[in-house]
Amino acid sequence: MTTRRVVVCLPDGAQRVDPGSDETTKREVELGFEWNGVAAGVVGFGEGGRHALEIAAANPGLVGRLVLVSTEPTDDAPIDIPAKTLLLYGSLDGGHRRASWWKDRIGGRIEIIPREGNDILERVWPRVLSHLAPRSGR
Repeated sequence: MTTRRVVVCLPDGAQRVDPGSDETTKREVELGFEWNGVAAGVVGFGEGGRHALEIAAANPGLVGRLVLVSTEPTDDAPIDIPAKTLLLYGSLDGGHRRASWWKDRIGGRIEIIPREGNDILERVWPRVLSHLAPRSGR
């Protein structure tokens, strides 16, 4: 099996820890918190989603898959993101509205987690990896 690289973009000041080390290990994913120019799937959580979008837009040949988790809308113009994109949001705190805002601008698939707010990264980590590292060990 081929190891897949996943870059995690977190909000400034957030602790850089694997959101689900058992799942990451099971899927044989190499996790990084900095973009190093190597092909990877990219996930952005909260404010870190903006950095994930910048990476995906600037490196379309290297970033084939992108996940935004609880990322707030911005005042920026639409961004051309050719990566296959998944938008994960909790149903509380306007999650569907925010996910729809992104879908209208960059496309992608919306998945809403019932009865959850913004802090869902650990809960959705298996889904994040299934999107970013498909067909990896399960």
